[in-house]
Amino acid sequence: MRLLILLALTAVAGLYFFPDGQARYRRILVDGQSMHPTYENGQALWMHALEYRDRAPGRGDVVVLGNEGKSPFYLKRIIGLPGDRIGLRRGQLTVNGEVYDTFGHGRIQARLRPMVLGATEFFVMGDNRPISSGGVVEADKIVGKIL
Repeated sequence: MRLLILLALTAVAGLYFFPDGQARYRRILVDGQSMHPTYENGQALWMHALEYRDRAPGRGDVVVLGNEGKSPFYLKRIIGLPGDRIGLRRGQLTVNGEVYDTFGHGRIQARLRPMVLGATEFFVMGDNRPISSGGVVEADKIVGKIL
């Protein structure tokens, strides 16, 4: 009887943590300062790899970018959603004409031409604005969400 209970629990846990044969959670190691002070270089985090299977990423989500199964991975925050107008005003990021300073700190040093995001595009950037490179990413490059 114990063996049956153990097998049933193992099967349920396997289906929860590895649905469709993919790991639901993965450990990610922060490499660099672009997300400082939110996350520190060398810090270990957990990524939910299936978070966006049934829903779209939201503004403010910290996501892992890359090609599934290949490294390197990049950690960035979603700033702009599909259809948003992204710009730069006096070193500050704007979303739909409003300064966006909810997350992140510091003035942006890079240049940014105003743009409108396409139906499958997101604008991402690190929280350490003076050193972080931001840009447009396609939805299929978002491999998970940091928990």
